[in-house]
Amino acid sequence: MAVNRSSAVRTDLPFLSRRVKPRAAAPVAPQTAPAPRTTPAPAAAPRASAPRTSAPHSSAPAARPATPASPAPAPGSLSLSPPPRQQPAPSVSPSLSLGLSPNAEAASSRAAAPAAPRPTSSPRTSEPVRVEPLHNRLFPAPGMGELRSLDRQNPVVRLTPMESAVGSLVVAGTVRAVWEGPGYSTGSISAGEFRPEDLDGVQVQAPGNRPLVGYEDDLALVPLRHVRMLRRALFFPKPKQPMSVGVYNGKSVTIPAQAGHRSYYALSVIRIDDVLELRAEELPYGMEFKAIWEAFGFTMTTRLPYQGR
Repeated sequence: MAVNRSSAVRTDLPFLSRRVKPRAAAPVAPQTAPAPRTTPAPAAAPRASAPRTSAPHSSAPAARPATPASPAPAPGSLSLSPPPRQQPAPSVSPSLSLGLSPNAEAASSRAAAPAAPRPTSSPRTSEPVRVEPLHNRLFPAPGMGELRSLDRQNPVVRLTPMESAVGSLVVAGTVRAVWEGPGYSTGSISAGEFRPEDLDGVQVQAPGNRPLVGYEDDLALVPLRHVRMLRRALFFPKPKQPMSVGVYNGKSVTIPAQAGHRSYYALSVIRIDDVLELRAEELPYGMEFKAIWEAFGFTMTTRLPYQGR
């Protein structure tokens, strides 16, 4: 096989890395004296062991036999021993040599290495996160039917989502109602037949042309089909008369006429997410209705005068 002894580097095959063999040196005639002729020693008898010689007693340890050195190549012959291995240049990842410079190979290795994933603060999950309803995270409260009346000892009762969405909330024994609807629109009206002069603030109309809080004779009605439009409401009782609240399934609760010697109860209805919460609020005698609802944070919405053509 022909051996490439050219010193030029092949550039037409950049993916090969070939080592050029050095040229052999010209043979030089050895200038050494002829070796003396020796007579071959007679062959030893079979199964004869060499006589053991006792080593002289000395304090020096016995010398180890010297390791035979590898014979030097004869002049004029080709060297078949492999060249010394060279340590490869450090790289980011092991790759094939493309005949490039070490800096170019390191750059290509860094470009080929896969990018490490960046940690994210909130990893996405395959399943959607289910948010628990707000009314399930409230403090425990008795339901409608567990209490017969609301007073100082038991001032709160909470309706279920079904009781808060079906039918109408009926409040009997009231003389005036105050409400707060969408957009914080506020209004107040007295019991009986509706008269515009008895209305303070604005009347909120629910779909179906029904008032959000209205009266049918002496009964205050809240249509629960549109309960999400209601934020809160406040009902005042008739003088020295109890109030009662009923829902579609026949359950009801009573608010006593008097809370003490000089106080009485008003009924507060608050919507929390999808449920209604009823509260008995103790009020002193002698306060006007306007001072009471302002104490509860109700501010009547200003009505603009109607200007028709």
